[in-house]
Amino acid sequence: MADRDVLDVIEREIADEVRTRFPGDTVQRVRLLQYGDHPMIEPGDLWVRVLLAGDPEDYERILRTFQDAHEPAIEPFLSYLRDTVWEIRIVEFMCGEDPIGREGHGPRFSRGLGERLATVTEWEHGAVTPVVAELGPPGLDTLIRAEFATTRAQAIRWALDRIRARPAYQRLRDLQRDTDALKDEF
Repeated sequence: MADRDVLDVIEREIADEVRTRFPGDTVQRVRLLQYGDHPMIEPGDLWVRVLLAGDPEDYERILRTFQDAHEPAIEPFLSYLRDTVWEIRIVEFMCGEDPIGREGHGPRFSRGLGERLATVTEWEHGAVTPVVAELGPPGLDTLIRAEFATTRAQAIRWALDRIRARPAYQRLRDLQRDTDALKDEF
């Protein structure tokens, strides 16, 4: 995990950029989140959370209005982040006081900034297939802490390799192959 003092400096710079690109009083706060702040954040990755002010009853309207009013400024802001802090994976716009720890409830919209360089390289060489899956972080994080993997994606690959090594998995593959052969006959 990154040093919080360093992240605070980066967070202030991003907040200044947000105030410049999205003027007015709609933006309440900007948070820079790291691994451990949210269950979906991978080790080494960062998320930017832009918190919009307003009444809870109006959150959906506030988000829609913000997105409609600032859509032309959103992509240049994302480009700025891509060029400035390459570890940022997600930029999330949501309403609320400071919802760190909330389990994804409430209206929001987010934009991805890209994949880790290692993941892109593996994908380009056919070594991995990108999969979006929400698995319980505790088990995956245990594999990371035990140094079987450095990211949750690697932890999933590690677990799948163990499954593939089991005889039952081979029997399932044989059955699938036989089923495909029967389908081809008809």
